[in-house]
Amino acid sequence: MGINETILSASGRKSDLVISSIFGKLKANIDFSFVGNEQRTLIVTSALPNEGKTTIAANTAVAMAASGKKTLLMDADMRNPTVHMLFNYVNARGLSDIISQSADWRPFIIKTSIANLYIITAGRKPVNASKFLTSERFKITLEDLAKNFDYVVLDTPPVLLVPDSQIISPLVDGVVLVIRSGSTPGNALTHASETLKRANANIIGAVLNDVKVKNGPYGYGYGYGYGANSKNAKRAVAHKQTKTEISVRKPVKADTPAHKSDSKVREAKLIEKKD
Repeated sequence: MGINETILSASGRKSDLVISSIFGKLKANIDFSFVGNEQRTLIVTSALPNEGKTTIAANTAVAMAASGKKTLLMDADMRNPTVHMLFNYVNARGLSDIISQSADWRPFIIKTSIANLYIITAGRKPVNASKFLTSERFKITLEDLAKNFDYVVLDTPPVLLVPDSQIISPLVDGVVLVIRSGSTPGNALTHASETLKRANANIIGAVLNDVKVKNGPYGYGYGYGYGANSKNAKRAVAHKQTKTEISVRKPVKADTPAHKSDSKVREAKLIEKKD
């Protein structure tokens, strides 16, 4: 099946190359947080809906696969699954079925047309998704997947809507928060961060999404920065901040939308799914 234009491809178009470079640098920064780990698991989430977390998760997974690493993208947002739509697949069965049937995860793997990239869709919507995620079966499945893939990227629901991300976060190596520039209220971002920290999550950084840069050739930008309290984040010595990075060390004022005042983020054209 064809891949949605939201996802990076090897088309060679200038816009794709720019986006590929941005997500390649994001992938490298994530790697800096996991020095010494051969297998890496992380969730990509946001404080609120419509911040672009699924698009960021998918393209980050594509960048990881492009590096030659066996990568799994798993849709753990069983309440509102969208990963399958980005890749034009049918969400006939997936994570919820693996858990409910205590099934082996291997038959549920979808091998995409992108080399090294595999997907597990969300599956049928469960009555109680949180109960599924707190099950021993989910924990065992996640541990087994981590042993069989170099990277496991989970797209999870917004933190402030349901407890799912809070439940999963202690089970993975790191958490990346997606923030929509000019949209995400500062108090919501603070609340989401505090909620994850109470769950003992390792917040390794944040992506500032939908940054409008004056006179830029493209429509969207992405930034990445290490969380100030990350347990494993390592900052490069004498490293000059690139245009694709943004510091998130300074707290955002409450009730103030996240914005680009401290950022110099290179833009890239990308039509996003609202997730």
